[in-house]
Amino acid sequence: MAVSNNTMKYRRKIASDLRKLTSVLYTYFPTAEIGSFESAITELNNKDLIPQVPYKESNSNFWGYNLGRLIFNFDSVPRHTLPNNCKDLKLILDIKIVGNSNNLYSLQDPFEWLEFNIVIEGTKFSEEGNSQLLTSYHLDKHIIVEGDEEAEFPHPIYHFQFGGRKLASNGELFETGSLLVFDSPRIGHYPMEAILGIDFMLSNFFPKTWRKIKSENNEYINLIEEYQELFLKPYIHTHASQWNYSAADININNFWCPTMICPQLYNS
Repeated sequence: MAVSNNTMKYRRKIASDLRKLTSVLYTYFPTAEIGSFESAITELNNKDLIPQVPYKESNSNFWGYNLGRLIFNFDSVPRHTLPNNCKDLKLILDIKIVGNSNNLYSLQDPFEWLEFNIVIEGTKFSEEGNSQLLTSYHLDKHIIVEGDEEAEFPHPIYHFQFGGRKLASNGELFETGSLLVFDSPRIGHYPMEAILGIDFMLSNFFPKTWRKIKSENNEYINLIEEYQELFLKPYIHTHASQWNYSAADININNFWCPTMICPQLYNS
């Protein structure tokens, strides 16, 4: 099955943009372990490689990549972190993406498959001995297969959730103490691939560096704006289609505006 020239054009463009992102990350996070970007870029540039999606037939219009174990080290413990005596924190990011090139630059659902996992590991030091600390978040696309029954709980097609399989798989290490852990709500959230996802991660876990990048690096800002147009805009406009309104109906001020509703938005 041959990949069309048009699809390869999109794939090469995404590969080039990932290369730009790695340059920024190496500049501002010199200790980060982000070598898997190279394999992702190779995947995108390989015209003989067609990404596979569970429960779907292969499609030569698909583009995608895997980014495994991108590791960012914390220079210090963020405020309000519990327990108090934790150190050696690192954030581990895993991303699996498959999209359809026919849906790019449109208001269609941009992805066929999305897994976006954030795991933060650390060590708790005490007189009784050291113990591993772990917390986890993930953004998924809910795959609906013909014949599926209605989900027990509301299941937004793109949703963020605390915990999940990453915590469950480490159950023997996970002592909850006085913390009560539920199968937490699936919170609807716009979809993110590597570029938007890393921007989201930086804004929430490394905000000082995130602001420094935004103030110094125009190429980074241009990249984020372009990918928000590609992947955030279809999500927001589909939400808004629930209601009929005109732009004149929206009263925008300093406290009720796009960048206050979603701080990751850029307004250059």
